[in-house]
Amino acid sequence: MQRRTFIHLSAYTAMAISLPFINSCKAGNREMAIAQPLFFSHLADVKTIKKAGIAYRKANPKEDNKKALTVLLLTKSNLSDSFDARAIQRFLDDEVENNFKAGEIVTINGWVLSLTEARQCALFSIIKS
Repeated sequence: MQRRTFIHLSAYTAMAISLPFINSCKAGNREMAIAQPLFFSHLADVKTIKKAGIAYRKANPKEDNKKALTVLLLTKSNLSDSFDARAIQRFLDDEVENNFKAGEIVTINGWVLSLTEARQCALFSIIKS
């Protein structure tokens, strides 16, 4: 396969995978905006994200509820009452990057995730169960 073809196919795949998540953000669903591990969703399907979330919740029982996870995900922001899905997603994307830089990572089901991504997966698994 030529490099150009590979890049085009990769871009199309990434768009196709993320479309369900983008649609839920456009609907203004604040809860789903918080629960979307956007970068991880480019690598894994919904089933994998849910399984990772369930595994994280089992390993961290104190964080095994919507409210606790939402508070933990938005603690460092001023978005606790915001319904702006884009602002929430930008903040969480920055947090994922900061987690990796600071070494705040966890390994769940063989995936190396930032702490923020793991918590998003956990919240996603609660919402989608």
